[in-house]
Amino acid sequence: MRQNECSFSVIEARYRIGSGTVQRILKRFAASGMTLNELKAMDPSAVEDLIYPPESQQRKDIPLPDFQHYHDCIHSKGSKVNISFCWIEYKEEHPDGYGQTQFYEYYNRFVEATYGGQTSKMAVERVPGEKMYIDRVGDKPDLLTDHRWGRCR
Repeated sequence: MRQNECSFSVIEARYRIGSGTVQRILKRFAASGMTLNELKAMDPSAVEDLIYPPESQQRKDIPLPDFQHYHDCIHSKGSKVNISFCWIEYKEEHPDGYGQTQFYEYYNRFVEATYGGQTSKMAVERVPGEKMYIDRVGDKPDLLTDHRWGRCR
């Protein structure tokens, strides 16, 4: 379907699979070095083994990130780093590493095992409604203020 210029969304809808699965199938087909006609001539079980290799070949062992380093960065005095920023930094250094959900899961397991869990607390002591704080990573956003009302819009 991709060779006939069908979009990923059409393929995903037709076969009810996610974009990651479509890309994985295309990647494995390309890595085989076969042509589409060669693939069509193959036995169905051989095609299945090509696209969905045995369990032992599906995943590679990815070492766990240095969660102590990320935890120290997040909790250092005056730090504005959060777990999202740590994951972005991690993916830049390890493009084939863990995805965001797995990274968060393993980080939470690390915190639970090392520190006995996470505690929630207000980062800033404030009176509700008095000020607005935006928790974000990166450049400051441009906020438009309606001076008549003293509120952001």
